[in-house]
Amino acid sequence: MVSTALASILRSGRADFNARFVAARRIHPELEPGAFTGFLGTAVDDLAQAVEKVRADRLGEVTMAAYDAALELVGQKLAGPGARMKAIEEGWCRILPKAASLVAMAPGRLIPAVCNAVHQLASTPGARPAHWIETMEELAPQCADADAFLKLGQVAAWRAGLAHLRSGAIAAADALPEPMALAAFGAKSGSSWAGVRERLLANPWFDPASEPKPSSTLRVVTQAGSFKGFGGLFIEPPLVVSSGEHFLVRSESECWLLTADVFGATFHRASIKEFETAKGDHRFPSGLQVKGSRVVFNGNSFEFPALGEFTSAAVNATTLALSSRLTHTIVLAALR
Repeated sequence: MVSTALASILRSGRADFNARFVAARRIHPELEPGAFTGFLGTAVDDLAQAVEKVRADRLGEVTMAAYDAALELVGQKLAGPGARMKAIEEGWCRILPKAASLVAMAPGRLIPAVCNAVHQLASTPGARPAHWIETMEELAPQCADADAFLKLGQVAAWRAGLAHLRSGAIAAADALPEPMALAAFGAKSGSSWAGVRERLLANPWFDPASEPKPSSTLRVVTQAGSFKGFGGLFIEPPLVVSSGEHFLVRSESECWLLTADVFGATFHRASIKEFETAKGDHRFPSGLQVKGSRVVFNGNSFEFPALGEFTSAAVNATTLALSSRLTHTIVLAALR
C-alpha cells in the first residue's frame, strides 16, 4: 500500500509507467513484479512523501526518476527483496528523503548518483559504503544545491575508501563551504580548510581526523590486494614498481595501477608494457635500503620476518611498497 500522493501520480500516468515496466523487463527478464512493487511501496514511497512535504509541485518528476531507477535496481537485483547489495537500498532510504528539497530540483542527477556511489563502494574491496552513507545522511541536507551535493559525495567517497578520487575530491572540497568540507573529513576542532588541504596534498597518509603520527620512522600503513582464489586479483604473489605517486603491480600476465592513501587502496587495469617500462626507473632515496627481509630507514632497521625475503620493492616520495613470495598482498609503509 503506497501513500495517497504516490498512488495519485502512478494512477495518472498508469499507461506510461506500465510501458516502462514492460520495456525494463525485456532488458532484465528476472524483474519480478512483486519485488518491484515492494520497493515502490517502501523506498520510493518514503522519498515521495518527503518530497511532497517540501516541493509537492515536483512530485511527478521525482516519481518518474525514482521509478526508472527502481526498475534498474530491482531488475539487476541490486535492491528490493533478494537484493545482492543491501547497501544500495540503505543509501537510498537514509539519504534521499533527508535531502528531499535537493532531490526535488534534480531527481535525474541525484537519485542515480546515490545509487551509483554506493554500488561502486560496495563493489570495491576494502571500501566502506556504510561510512559514505553516514556522511551523506548527516551533511547532504545542508547542501545549497545539487552541485554541492555531488561534490560532497565525491569527498565522502574518497574518505570511504576510493583512493583514486584523491585529486578530484580535494578540488571538490575547495568548492564547498569551509565548515562542510572540514566536517566531511572529520577534521578536528579549530582546523582550517587551507591547513588541512595543504597537508592532504603533501602527505597521502595524513588523516585530518587523527593526531599526526611521528614522521621520522617507518610505519606499515596498509596491505593491498589478495589471492584470486579468495576473491582477490592475484593468481601468484605480485611484484611492484613505482609509477609517479602511485605503483604498478604485476601478477603473472596481468597488471594493475595501485592507488593508495590513508583512506583506502584501489586497483585499476594497466598494461604489462607500462610495468616493464617503469622497472627501468628503480632508485631509492638516500637513507632507505631494502635487503632480504630488512628495511633500513633514517638509520633505523625494521625486520619483516613474516614476509620472508622481499621479491620487489618500490618507493615514491611518501611510500614504500614491498612484496614477497609468502603473500599475495602488497605491503605499504609510510615514509612521512
